[in-house]
Amino acid sequence: MKNIEDRIAELEKKIADIKKRWPAHSVNITQVQELEDLESELKELRNQLN
Repeated sequence: MKNIEDRIAELEKKIADIKKRWPAHSVNITQVQELEDLESELKELRNQLN
């Protein structure tokens, strides 16, 4: 369980960092994909905890 909780914290930090760096215009497709991947993994891990 601790590893999952650690990974969740890491993902939340990465997501916050991406959103902080998100440009107002011309979002890079790689940023969008990275954010979607991280959010998907985060959702999966949260489901495992429940």
